[in-house]
Amino acid sequence: MPANIKPIVLTGATAITPFRREENCTFVLDGGKITQMGESGAVSAPSAVEQIDLTGQYVLPGFIDTHVHGGRGCDFADDSADAIEQISRFHARHGTTCFLATVYPQPPEQFGQCIRRLRDYCQSTGPERILEGIHLEGPFLNRQMHGAIRPDYIWPASVQALNQLLGIGGGWIRVMTIAPEVPGAMAVLRAASVGERPDFSHRDEPSHRLHLSLGHSSAGYKQIAEAIDNGLEGITHIFNAMVPMHHRKPGVLGGALLRDELFVEVIADTVHVDPAMLQLLLKIKSHDKILLVTDAIRAAGQPDGSYDFSGQKVVVRDGRAYLADSPDILAGSILTLDAAVRTMVRQVGASLEQAAQMASLNAARILGWKYRRGILAVGKDADLVVLDGDLQVRMTIKAGRVVYSR
Repeated sequence: MPANIKPIVLTGATAITPFRREENCTFVLDGGKITQMGESGAVSAPSAVEQIDLTGQYVLPGFIDTHVHGGRGCDFADDSADAIEQISRFHARHGTTCFLATVYPQPPEQFGQCIRRLRDYCQSTGPERILEGIHLEGPFLNRQMHGAIRPDYIWPASVQALNQLLGIGGGWIRVMTIAPEVPGAMAVLRAASVGERPDFSHRDEPSHRLHLSLGHSSAGYKQIAEAIDNGLEGITHIFNAMVPMHHRKPGVLGGALLRDELFVEVIADTVHVDPAMLQLLLKIKSHDKILLVTDAIRAAGQPDGSYDFSGQKVVVRDGRAYLADSPDILAGSILTLDAAVRTMVRQVGASLEQAAQMASLNAARILGWKYRRGILAVGKDADLVVLDGDLQVRMTIKAGRVVYSR
């Protein structure tokens, strides 16, 4: 950590760990870590440090968004380092302390340049960055289930193409969305599951295997089982860009809901998924297998109007983003993770502890960070979000540094 980061003491908060809540909790943050935590009388706060009174407010693990395309008028595909900073600042205002830059398929040269730019940013910035890796939403998807992704940009699945992409992004590529039913996809799953992951010796965490997630797919139930055997671990934005469930053809959704091995992303904005279906999802999968994600595009945080998504015109109106020439096709969202947490608590019936786990710890688990992030405890990263009684973000702390305060 930079030497100029001074210790911070947080007092009087209700801590959501997220496995339990602790009233009147004090935290000492030093060197980018939580160094002390407990009831006020049990913590020896250093003298002459900044103390912040959080009486009546909640402290949760910082939110982790594994699926976000942009925000504040910017997209991760923009050829600009400032775009990454703008997106980071915007989502930090809403409690996100880590996210994966999610990139949609593009022509090979353009796709490679985008991945390289994101990799270079990650390698050149310190632990206070919000961007922590890359999610490739494709390029090996089902053209029939393309949704808002341009079908002409989807690639044929091949191990050679996979190795090309991993050679550019290396260990910073942490998640890949794939349609296992397309020709060559099972071989890609196997190769991604057993292949060597490049190690970056300058990083403070070891390399780890790629998290493989199904999306933009019409796979059958038996294909889901085969894909799991070949390394599939997750479902990308469940219920969206996949075939609806039929009682004689359980398909993707049948596999996603029944197979306990699978984590599922969900866009909890009540636009992509009705609150009743969110209740059903919580009841079947339980809070320890659900990841709240935003799928936010550049229009997030911006007024209603027209925007670009992968060279296509997108219209945003009344909280809904859709393709201008296909109003029935949603094109990402304008969601933020704090709003997703409020939805799960207020409209779905989740406890704040459950919502905190869905917004942070579960993502940390799939990314190999469960010993560092997603839990409030001594020794964990000082990545925190402070919510008031209305579950609005009051403060975001990344690596012991206050990056947003209201």
